[in-house]
Amino acid sequence: MRILHTADWHLGKLFYGTYLTEDQSYVLEKQFLPLLKEEKIDAVVLAGDVYDRSLPPAEAVELFDEIATKVTADLKLPFLVISGNHDSPARLSFASRLLAPQGLYIAGELARLTGPVVLEDVAGPVAFVMLPYAEPAEVRHFLGDESIHSHQTALTGLRDWECRQLPKEMRTICVAHAFAAGGIACDSERPLSIGGTDQVDSALFAPFAYTALGHLHGPQKVTAETIRYAGSLLKYSFGEARQHKGAVIADIDAKGKADISFCEFSPRHDVRIVSGTFEDIMAAADDRTDDFILARLDDTQPILDGMAKLRRKYPNAMALEMPHRNTEARGQRDFNLQQTTEKELFTGFTEAMRPDQPLTEAEKACVRNLWKRLEKEEGGTLL
Repeated sequence: MRILHTADWHLGKLFYGTYLTEDQSYVLEKQFLPLLKEEKIDAVVLAGDVYDRSLPPAEAVELFDEIATKVTADLKLPFLVISGNHDSPARLSFASRLLAPQGLYIAGELARLTGPVVLEDVAGPVAFVMLPYAEPAEVRHFLGDESIHSHQTALTGLRDWECRQLPKEMRTICVAHAFAAGGIACDSERPLSIGGTDQVDSALFAPFAYTALGHLHGPQKVTAETIRYAGSLLKYSFGEARQHKGAVIADIDAKGKADISFCEFSPRHDVRIVSGTFEDIMAAADDRTDDFILARLDDTQPILDGMAKLRRKYPNAMALEMPHRNTEARGQRDFNLQQTTEKELFTGFTEAMRPDQPLTEAEKACVRNLWKRLEKEEGGTLL
């Protein structure tokens, strides 16, 4: 059985105030759907965080509806979806029992779980054990097990409950939304809990032929080739700028051995960091000026109206950083205005703004001419 594993779509995501729905639609329509045909996929797995928040915008819901319809109705592929920590389980799993006969299997609310989804290939049945994200307290109440107080015990209990009636010889696939210990996180993921208690031991997934994980946005394996994060659909922070986004294809043979490959997606607008002095960045040749850009400047002095100037070249510039900016004060800057002349104020201002670059002779001459004009207009002598 050939399975495509994707995760963390975060439909309706806001990126620096810009909705990414059109960029998400571009990847899903132009690359994700064609990939299902080209690679002759047998089943599609979406491992949580379908939406970016529990109450997604209408455009995000419409996009998921469109993609789910094309996967199940047009391509006739089973589509297995679980809720993540960003999703509302109740909203996502609405009408899930009605949709299951159409090939759309959604696991959200624990009370609606009906056990593993069993699909057939030429070698026999393959059971998909779907473990949606749930807080330990929810799992404790659902299973009636007062010993559950951590994500580890909660996911273990839910796994065992789902697998309780499966024959031991059956090939099994796990779909879960969790932070497996050993995985590498990034800055765009919402923590599942505080202090590292959200992590679960990857040994929990050892019994499965393949484990399709969601939550961490960087594509990666965790302790074993068959325990994988597909990563997010797009780059959702500048901390992800160097990551490659895509989907994992897992070929499960008749004995339950998995052969893994990764297919990379190309976004409509990439997320990039450009570095150097402001002058060098503006002068450098770049054939991808529509990308989402963070400019990290080497300059030590402020750039007047820097963001507006940057957007003349990069219309989708999102941020400008100056890690080397000189912010140290030189000399006394706590002026007593009653005892400080206008000329002294101006001299102090220029020294504060350009501590390492005194006024040139030409600039001094310009300032002297300016004072003379001001004195003439004021009809007296400025102190």
